[in-house]
This record gives sequence, structure tokens and C-alpha cells, in this order.
Amino acid sequence: MRRWAQKLVVVMATGYILFFYSERMFWSFLRPGDRLAGFVLTWVVYSLLAWVFLLLVRECRIGAFAALFLAGAVYGWLAEGVVVDTMYGNADNPFPASISFTGLAWHALISVGVGWYWQGRVLTAGNVKKVALFAVTVGLGWGLWAGWWPAELGREFTSLAAFAGHTVAVFVPLLLAWLVLGRVGPEWFRPGRFELPVLLAVVALFFLAVRVPATPRCILILPPLLLVCAYGLRRNHRQEQRPDLVEAFVGHIRLRSCLPLLFMPLTAIAVYAPVPIWGLTVPTNWVLYVVTMPLGFIFLIRSLWVLHRVRR
Repeated sequence: MRRWAQKLVVVMATGYILFFYSERMFWSFLRPGDRLAGFVLTWVVYSLLAWVFLLLVRECRIGAFAALFLAGAVYGWLAEGVVVDTMYGNADNPFPASISFTGLAWHALISVGVGWYWQGRVLTAGNVKKVALFAVTVGLGWGLWAGWWPAELGREFTSLAAFAGHTVAVFVPLLLAWLVLGRVGPEWFRPGRFELPVLLAVVALFFLAVRVPATPRCILILPPLLLVCAYGLRRNHRQEQRPDLVEAFVGHIRLRSCLPLLFMPLTAIAVYAPVPIWGLTVPTNWVLYVVTMPLGFIFLIRSLWVLHRVRR
């Protein structure tokens, strides 16, 4: 029981990090109908996805970004193609661009690439100036991204006070999550023999029982993409000699390194402030889409190529 309790701590902390970047940073505000119970339930769902993600990092010996992006792609596609069906396209995000946005462009690139990998690297390095630079950079992007939401939600839901309150409220658990991962050790997350197959079987059952009847075409889209990722991750498992990133991050983060992260919400609030004060409308949604949607495909192809070629 102790081993499972320790594993749960790592899973829930990682789940909140992914929940923060994938959900709370994306939405940026409390929306009509949002409730605390709904947030907790969504955090649990993201923690289950984080469990699969961490198992992939461990089992496939992921020690560098190329393979990590494939694990992030699996995480993003499970979120957008199993939990919900946005991966298969809609009027605002048509197929096949929907394969990238948001599964690759946001979940794999931003949530995993920036929120877990880059943040984990700067925190474990312990350079306070680099942590502050990271926090300011993310805060700048967060504040600019939030600038388009008044056109979608209306000014009554997107005041400066609404943004600041939400920003601080969701940032505090993020800080705590990293502090928790710094206090525990990598031995707290050791994969069991059948752990990953059992979790993937549960995901497959949900996919077949819920998603396929609701969106039949998904059976022709998601499985082939996951098999492509499985090929790359299998190649990485055979070739990688470095310690995996769970081993590199967990247990190697100090309180002193985390304190500069406070610049993240402060920068985001300062950058967003002119939008409600001056009544601006900032089309950052389209800018982000145009930039990151093709980047998702580019990083996917690059990762597969890097892992496919024979190493000397």
C-alpha cells in the first residue's frame, strides 16, 4: 500500500501540472457553470493521463525531447481523441488540422514540452535567473493568450479581477506540485510489470465503448497514429542510454528554485491588464493557431526521423 500511495503522489502532482497547462492556462478564466467539483474531476482525469505519460517515460527510457514529444503526442491524442472528440475536427478546427491542434500543438508542445520538460529542466538546474526568465516568458505568453477571450466570453467574465483571481488560484497548486515532486524521490514511481498494459486496456475499452459509437470515424484515425508513436518509442527504448526524465526531475528540485516561478502570474496579470482597462481585442488565438498547428506536425515528423535513423 505504501508503494501505491507514493506512486499516487507523483501521479497527482504531475496530473496537476498537465491540468494547469492544458486546461486552466488554456481557458484562462472561470466560465459560466464552472464548479470546484468539476475542476477536481478534470484533475483526476488528467492524472490518469499523466499516469500513462509517466509510464511511457519510464518504460521507454525517455531521456531527451524527441521521444518525449511522442509520449506527449500520445497524452494529447488520448485527451482529445478518447476523453473528448475534438481530434476528429469541427467547423472551427477542421480535420486533418485537428490532429495537431490541440493534441500536438497545445498538449504535446506546450503542456509537455514547456510545462513539464522545459520547466523541469530549469528547476532541476537550480539557476534562479533562468527560472525567473522561464516564468516571465510563460507569463508573457499566458497574458497575451488571454487577451482574445473577451471577444469569446464577453467583458463581464473577463475583467482584470477575474483574470487575476483565476490566475493566482490555479498557480498556487502548480507551485505546490513542483515542490512535492522535489521532495519525493524517483523511486516513488516504479512501473509494475503489467501496469502500462492494464491502463492502456482500460483506455481502449473506453474508446471502443464510448468514443467509437459517438464518432465512428475515430477508429480509422486514432489507432494508426498511436501505432506510429509506438514505433518511435520502441526505437527509443532500444537505443537510449541516458537516465529517463522522471529519474532526472523527481527529487532534484529545491524550494529556492521554485520561488522565482512567482513571476509567472505577476507577468501574466501585468500583460493582460491593458486588455480590460482599454477595452482591447487581441486576436492571439489565430496567431497561436497559425504558428503552432503546423509546428505540431513538424515536431512529430522530426521526432520520428530522429528516432528512426541509426545512431553511430
